[in-house]
Amino acid sequence: MSENYTDLAVRVQEVDSRCRSNEHRINAQDEEIRNLREKQDTIYDLTSSVKSIAMDMTYIKEDVKEVKTGQEKLNEKVTVLENRPANETKKKIDGLTGKLAWLFIGGIAAGLLSAVLPQIPW
Repeated sequence: MSENYTDLAVRVQEVDSRCRSNEHRINAQDEEIRNLREKQDTIYDLTSSVKSIAMDMTYIKEDVKEVKTGQEKLNEKVTVLENRPANETKKKIDGLTGKLAWLFIGGIAAGLLSAVLPQIPW
């Protein structure tokens, strides 16, 4: 009977050792699961941040398009303002050239008329 107790004591010791070993492995697994959850939370936060950045980039693209459109309109206005003095000068020169041409034509016409009609006093 003492042999039965000895066998039982050995088995109980083996079961106890296995239980402690399993408990140690379970504790290690729990720690790993905790670490994985923290990493998963970090990845989730990172994914949310990337999604937020992507949405912000979409808004930034729209804003850049608006700025480019406004800049094109502003460039057109600046071009008109820059060209205004040149256009005004061209108009004045064209007007003066036209008036000089008419003056020259009038002079020639008056000279021809005075040659054709010498009896009219000019």
